[in-house]
Amino acid sequence: MRKGLRLGVLGLWLLSAPLWASSWYDDDLLRYWQGRYAANLQWNFDNLVIGSLTRSERHQLGAVRLDTPLRAAGELAQDPLLFYAHNGRVVMPVQSVKFFDDLSLAWAYAWANQLPLDNVTDYMAMLKYRQAPPEGWPAPLVALGVPEQAWKQDPRVDDVSQKILKSALVWIMAHEVAHLLYRHPGYGPGVSPAEAQANEAAADQFANEIMRRIGVAPGGMANFFMLLAHWSPSRGDFDSDEAWQRFLAERATHPLTAARIRAIAADLMADPEAFSVEEADRERGAANVRFIGQQLNQIADILGDTGVQRAIAARAKAPARLSYQPGNRPVAADGDFGGLFRGQFIHYLPGGEQESLALTVELQQRGKLVRGRFDFGLGSGEIEGRVIDRELVFQWVWAEAYGQGRLVASDAGLTGLLGYEERDRGAGEWHLQR
Repeated sequence: MRKGLRLGVLGLWLLSAPLWASSWYDDDLLRYWQGRYAANLQWNFDNLVIGSLTRSERHQLGAVRLDTPLRAAGELAQDPLLFYAHNGRVVMPVQSVKFFDDLSLAWAYAWANQLPLDNVTDYMAMLKYRQAPPEGWPAPLVALGVPEQAWKQDPRVDDVSQKILKSALVWIMAHEVAHLLYRHPGYGPGVSPAEAQANEAAADQFANEIMRRIGVAPGGMANFFMLLAHWSPSRGDFDSDEAWQRFLAERATHPLTAARIRAIAADLMADPEAFSVEEADRERGAANVRFIGQQLNQIADILGDTGVQRAIAARAKAPARLSYQPGNRPVAADGDFGGLFRGQFIHYLPGGEQESLALTVELQQRGKLVRGRFDFGLGSGEIEGRVIDRELVFQWVWAEAYGQGRLVASDAGLTGLLGYEERDRGAGEWHLQR
């Protein structure tokens, strides 16, 4: 978008989303980006989507136009990634395009600087599960500490973010055109969830077909679905399988399910070479499509695993430092327990089994008092304790869990045990190096 949306030769939807007292961008900013986005979106819509239709499809579609309002109408304006089709229009709200543009930039920035990629999806999960502060949620680049001009500072960031953004938006526009082409009735009274879900599957397949005709891999679509996997209702949000199935049968019009994502992946991987005609190296292009299919199947794994979904929720509710910037600052290494440590959390599981998780601990020591944070891949927790000889006796809190622990300092680093609630052992072991 910054250099134009064109790929050269080359609503979706949010379901039962929470509403926030937040608008990420003011009207003046959105009007500025409307001036930047509208023409580029129109070019891609006319040339890559409509231009890829067969003569019979074009006749069947009839009159259609692309709209780029600042925001969606009414309460829909509070959905950050809402795109939809209605009354012969494909609607691409500027706020939604800008939101996804920012997240694409954040992903590319993290990749280029070897920073955690999951901060982007953590942001989406926090929007889903945490109550908004009175001032509302900050926009993505602010929340994640990504420089707005990051794309100018590193050409790799610009290239990767643009590939994510462009391919996703073309896929989305094609998906919405499919609803108009097939005369899908939308959602609401008279349209059963089963019918609506079948319509979504047909639109997904048509969007893949448009990308196949263009000859470009829809890589950004996987990024888009990864965001929705951390945002849309999932089995982990329900107390039982029965409640989840009732939601799917009675309320869900176009849910993000594992079956839906696997169907998209299977369609891509059935003929990966067809998406790589614009690649100089066709074999490499086909391998890229297979990789996108693997990414989609990983998303499907998330959607099919209740434990993972609940871990995402716990991570989102835990105190977390999203911003990439603070973590880049050096941590003062005062005392035996001050500094930045990395290592392993050996987590004790029921039945005597164990799992090993990568662990980062950041501590500040002031005399005998030690405070800090820890992160083992499921959100940040907090530590507070006192030093007795060369042993740190501490309390820890993570999401709704808490417990006690003891760490011993040595020249090699820190080692110790921790337990749940009033115990200081039984939950696992920490092995850390400075």
